[in-house]
Amino acid sequence: MPHLSVKMYPGRSEEVKQDFAKKLQDFVVKELGCTPNVVSVSFKEIEADKWKDVIGDEIAGEDVYIKADF
Repeated sequence: MPHLSVKMYPGRSEEVKQDFAKKLQDFVVKELGCTPNVVSVSFKEIEADKWKDVIGDEIAGEDVYIKADF
């Protein structure tokens, strides 16, 4: 119970991604009142020139609460 999937442009180090994942996990634990062992975080890197197509396809059917405007 919950899984967070982060999609972003390539180029960030493993250390940056690990730190960000830990911060996301901590935030979810605090806000949703769950334990850390049930929170998972994944990353998918998407090239800028494929962003709109890939993201459009991947989030089709999802409830998007904040939409990017580009």
